[in-house]
Amino acid sequence: MEIAEAGFAAINTKAAVKRIVSYNQKKQILEVAEIKYGLADFERVMCIGFGKAAFDAVSELQSILPDKITCGYVIDLKEGSLGNIICKVGTHPYPTKVNIDATKELLAMLSNCSEKDLVLCVVSGGGSALLCSPHDMTCEQEVSIIAALTVKGATIQELNTVRKHISTVKGGQLAKTMYPATVISLIFSDVPGDDLSMVASGPTVMDKSFMKDAAAVLKNYNILEVCQMPLCNLTETPKEEKYFKNVQNVLAVSPKHALAAMSERAEDLGFDVKVFSDRFQGEARELGQKIVAQNQKRQALIGAGESTVTITGKGKGGRNQEMALAALSSITENQVLVCAASDGHDNTDAAGAIVDAGTKARAKALGLNLQEYLNNNDSYNFFDAVGDHLITGNTEANVSDFFVCLKQ
Repeated sequence: MEIAEAGFAAINTKAAVKRIVSYNQKKQILEVAEIKYGLADFERVMCIGFGKAAFDAVSELQSILPDKITCGYVIDLKEGSLGNIICKVGTHPYPTKVNIDATKELLAMLSNCSEKDLVLCVVSGGGSALLCSPHDMTCEQEVSIIAALTVKGATIQELNTVRKHISTVKGGQLAKTMYPATVISLIFSDVPGDDLSMVASGPTVMDKSFMKDAAAVLKNYNILEVCQMPLCNLTETPKEEKYFKNVQNVLAVSPKHALAAMSERAEDLGFDVKVFSDRFQGEARELGQKIVAQNQKRQALIGAGESTVTITGKGKGGRNQEMALAALSSITENQVLVCAASDGHDNTDAAGAIVDAGTKARAKALGLNLQEYLNNNDSYNFFDAVGDHLITGNTEANVSDFFVCLKQ
């Protein structure tokens, strides 16, 4: 748990903002990731944010820039007040009318941006749902498409490729809306490999995908038939360089920060460290088995990424809990595995689970059949029964999932 906690601490949102943003009040110079901006050159400083780290990041920006932010808008899952910045609580993992109405208000605020405006933008995981403006479809239709892709085990890249082309704000379209303002986008990555164009579906980053790519994903998973939709009118994302010329996209925090801190703590505790992957992907149950099989004696095997779950049952759980449950049958007497969602919510109120030989013994004593729970995608109720949930509450951060596997 000390190793896992080091990972959580390393991705703290406010600490990340402090690390990369500073302000010289006397000279009115704002510095972000070693690039300097003279605030005297701008008539307005606006601050917007969306995603699970938005509220805390914007709060820290307010502290760094006292009385300098003219107006702003935040869409998060966290409630609170930020003075002259409007805060709205949206829904996740699927958008509702609340998200759409909040996005409309945010866009209205940005509608008259000029060269004399500086926009500080916080982009974080969860933003794909929270910043929502469907193109030529209802909110219900968008939800049905994303839900169908999720059930079928689509990767985050496939999901967000589709999201970009059924939206009027994703895939660089928000950058186009803010043009010709100067934009500083602080991006809190929750996607494997830290592809900034995929975080929250890349609203301020030039999109590398095209309508044909989104259409191919929909066709591959037979989504229109599953959703009983006759057609899906896709939109192309902006590819003109001019919309991104004055946009600085900064990677504020990523899974690699968590892995570095976890590695250091594991070494302090006397373990040899091996990084399984900093961008793992694949079926959760297959990864769980692979992780415990590769873990060597006196080794801390760690990794970050995002697995998928192909849902065939009717149970309750998340990808981290399923990964841990799948690993349990192969775990040895001297081995322990922790799987966790960095935001503290693995599709449930649990962040994940911790499993070892004691978990296996308790399951046997209770007469629980591991395979039956796996087949029903019911990892939550399994870990609820054996008492091995990992409960963190809201961590106020959001990068990818991560795991720690130790073997004595």
